[in-house]
Amino acid sequence: MTDSGNDPVIRRRPVRSLRCRNGLIRFANNRTSQNGEDGIIERLFELLPNGSHTSWCVDVGAWDGVHLSNTHSLLVGTPTRKWKGVLIEADVHKYEELIALHQTLGNICLREEVSGLENNPRSLTNLLRSSTMSGNEVPRHFEFLCIDIDGADYWVWHDLLMEGTYRSKVVCIEFNPTMPDDLIFIPCRSDKVRQGASLSALVELANRFDYVLVETTLYNAFFVETQLYNAYLKEEIPDTSIEALHNITMGTSLYQLYDGTLKLWGCKKLLWHRIPLDESKLQMVASGQRSFPFEPNVHIDNFDFSPVVDLAPFVAREGVVDDRRQARIRCTGLLIDQLKKDGFCYVRGLGLSQQICQDALMQTNALLQDASEDVRRLCLTKDRARRGYSPMNVENFASLVGENGPNDLVKKYRIGPLDPKHSGPLLQPNIWPPEDQWQNAASFRQTMEGFYSKMCSAGAMIVDAICEGLVDEIPEMKSALNPLLSSSDETESNKTSILTLLSYQVTSRHKKARKKQMAPLVAAHTDVGVITILLFDHGDCATLQRSNGKGGWVDVRLPKSMTGDPVFVVNMADCFSDLTGGRVPSTLHRVVASDGTHPRNCCALFVGLEANTILQVDGKSMTYEEWRRDRIQKAQNVLQMKAKE
Repeated sequence: MTDSGNDPVIRRRPVRSLRCRNGLIRFANNRTSQNGEDGIIERLFELLPNGSHTSWCVDVGAWDGVHLSNTHSLLVGTPTRKWKGVLIEADVHKYEELIALHQTLGNICLREEVSGLENNPRSLTNLLRSSTMSGNEVPRHFEFLCIDIDGADYWVWHDLLMEGTYRSKVVCIEFNPTMPDDLIFIPCRSDKVRQGASLSALVELANRFDYVLVETTLYNAFFVETQLYNAYLKEEIPDTSIEALHNITMGTSLYQLYDGTLKLWGCKKLLWHRIPLDESKLQMVASGQRSFPFEPNVHIDNFDFSPVVDLAPFVAREGVVDDRRQARIRCTGLLIDQLKKDGFCYVRGLGLSQQICQDALMQTNALLQDASEDVRRLCLTKDRARRGYSPMNVENFASLVGENGPNDLVKKYRIGPLDPKHSGPLLQPNIWPPEDQWQNAASFRQTMEGFYSKMCSAGAMIVDAICEGLVDEIPEMKSALNPLLSSSDETESNKTSILTLLSYQVTSRHKKARKKQMAPLVAAHTDVGVITILLFDHGDCATLQRSNGKGGWVDVRLPKSMTGDPVFVVNMADCFSDLTGGRVPSTLHRVVASDGTHPRNCCALFVGLEANTILQVDGKSMTYEEWRRDRIQKAQNVLQMKAKE
């Protein structure tokens, strides 16, 4: 067979089994049992001595006494040996069938749910005692015990052995066949949680109380008292190891690929629910974020770090004040030079760790790329420009600059202040994906709440730095910029900054080209607000561009791999630009499609102010909410004109 290498090759190789086939399994056959238990039981009691006139069996979970029964052949169809039994069943309807079959045969039928809880009146020992008190003498050392109650089997046997009043020579007990042989899994004590024990856990329990494993079928393990095994079975079953007596046929294995992909092998369904296992729902790393962390860097990252402004002096709390002041002056000088030239700049030293930034981008991909559209649409709101999910091809950023262009090909999700103390258009509840509909909902919310808080703090610091630099350069600008300066934490909590998660799909394109060029995914626009802080991953299907002021466009890039001190893009927004009288421009920017193969995910904080903050713009006094409403109304007028065309 020749593999092309275009796709992964996954196939099964025959594995040499250590399973011994010349023991009791040779005698497996069914009369009413499921997987050959009838024949194995018959052979066991042929080999073991018949020490009394009447043999006794106890069947815990007897069902109707016929269907998949391991005791029917003993109690109903064995002419060579006289058997009496105690049959216990919890199901009301099956108990009626059970008693109809066995009452005339003189067997004891109990309608009880045997408990695996400690010191419970419905323990197996207590139920056997009660059957003896009713006039039936169940021997303390009886021949055969069968336990099949789909849950507390381990604890029912454990408690019987610990109490010590009753003991069985041979035990047939169910185990969970999906568990590997090297796993000792003992379920919690519960009569309601049904999980099953591993074979190794039962073997460990058996050895502790002088029992030996002598055979297994698909679901059941057979144990015999050690003394009886040594005297009567050792020659026929010389190897009693799990490896010799069991072969896993229903196991599910999980393996990892270097890039973080998780794969399944073996049984790929929930065995008792008959639901296929979906590998995509097992993934811990979003598809667009998977890579080998130690991959050699064979591609040259031509990102120029020299323009990146380190804002650490605005974060540091230690050191000499004069030194910090000088460092801040140098820092703000570089910052203002870039912003006055392009309206854009690069910054680092914001106090956000590499981990929280990577987590935020991964969670963005998880919701906007990996989750189903049904999950995302549970986050739709009437005011999608401020909270919740906004689908692709719905919003129109061209209108923000008075242009009539196609709608944006990007999915968005917005988060605002986490605990607003005031109500209003800019302060409203966040809409989170429901936890009962999306398994990643809790971690998504936790990550994004933490990231939002950190970004808001970073935003306040950047605004302070820009204001400080502008006032140093133009002192008379201080009064106009005072509304932007950070004040108390209480005021900060009421600001209206919005974190927008954005995701671009591979191959997204507008169908119609304009002027022989494909329209951008997001049209050229300026941002509403104070500043925008942007972080994006290495996805290559879309590119951010800013205007060069001469009719051309310049790509805005970040390092291909995130550094320990992440780099962010900052661009001036319209409110800040208006307050400076246009001295610092709010620059046009857009997002265009690229011929890449990886989706692009972005986290953008649009820094806002407290809604009732008083601004002075063009000699007029207005609140921030009024300024913002007027700015957006202009965009809505463009959309209304477009709708009429």
